[in-house]
Amino acid sequence: MSRRGLHVRIFAGALAAALAAAGCAPRNYYVTTQSQLDSLLVVQGDIVRRLNGLDRKIESTRQNVQTTRASSDSRLTEVVQRLEVLEGKLEASDVRFTQLSQKVDTVKHKLTSADSARFAAGAAVDSTGGADPEAMYQAAYSDYLAGRFDLARAAFAEYLRRYPDTEVSDNAQYWIGECLYATGDFAGAIAEFERVSQKHPKGDKVPAALLKTGVAYSRLRNMDEAKRYYQKVIQRFPKTDEARLARERLAQKP
Repeated sequence: MSRRGLHVRIFAGALAAALAAAGCAPRNYYVTTQSQLDSLLVVQGDIVRRLNGLDRKIESTRQNVQTTRASSDSRLTEVVQRLEVLEGKLEASDVRFTQLSQKVDTVKHKLTSADSARFAAGAAVDSTGGADPEAMYQAAYSDYLAGRFDLARAAFAEYLRRYPDTEVSDNAQYWIGECLYATGDFAGAIAEFERVSQKHPKGDKVPAALLKTGVAYSRLRNMDEAKRYYQKVIQRFPKTDEARLARERLAQKP
């Protein structure tokens, strides 16, 4: 039951009670009662108007809330849809970027990994139609820097087979040792480092080869041989960086 109906029923009950009392009451009591009833009617009318006003406000507020909620839901839906579109575009961009990066890496790998193989097969030629020694050396060195140690070792070996006595032949021999050292073949590295001094005793890579021989022996837990090679570096090339490093290693505690 609404509040308006409740108040009307209360008013009707009061009116009936007043009329019943008037039948057995004196005339002056009837007049007083009539006045009170008139006052009740005025009050009841005012209450009804207020209730009607409140009902209208409540209905208006409810409609505003529904409108606002509908508008908010619509905006939220639109924002969510836009975010989904942006996420889809971002994912598509990530996929394209990944694919492009993979293609670039593949091309780079094919180009660089093929360098030393081509040069070792005689693909590097100079203007006279012969093999280009500088290009062969640089290709092998590029493989070494890229971590392709097996390719680099084979390319340096081919370089030495063709050019055993150039300004960088001692370097090529040294890098063969470094390739083996990098793959954990310390004994093989020692043999290649020793060939630097044997085949190129005046080469500028001799100090580095002696030092790295000592380092390789230390990796094999042969500290006596390691110290012997460190001392060789210090005695033969005392003013070099390799001698400084050898001193530092000798000063280290076991």
